[in-house]
Amino acid sequence: MIALFSSEYCSPVGATAGKNEELTITEALRDPLIAIVMRADGVTSEEFKRLLEAAARELKANLANSIHGSGKEQATRTPAPSHQREDRRRDCRNDTEDG
Repeated sequence: MIALFSSEYCSPVGATAGKNEELTITEALRDPLIAIVMRADGVTSEEFKRLLEAAARELKANLANSIHGSGKEQATRTPAPSHQREDRRRDCRNDTEDG
């Protein structure tokens, strides 16, 4: 089962400190606080479930891609090293040079 929320991003404090703080989709759908927010937002349980399942599938696919080293996503996010960038300083105009 895929966890909805990772404890890596949670601070281990209070009564749940040191415990597994990850929610499954089923647990999220049963959570009373989440139910209150869903009602306030006009979101049905079925809509929320479909959203969570789609997010879980996307997360699983992204994790599989990162494990198999596709590298495509990383290449699009990582800027080129400074020695490979075009030097654009010569294109900048410094008004103090015009005297």
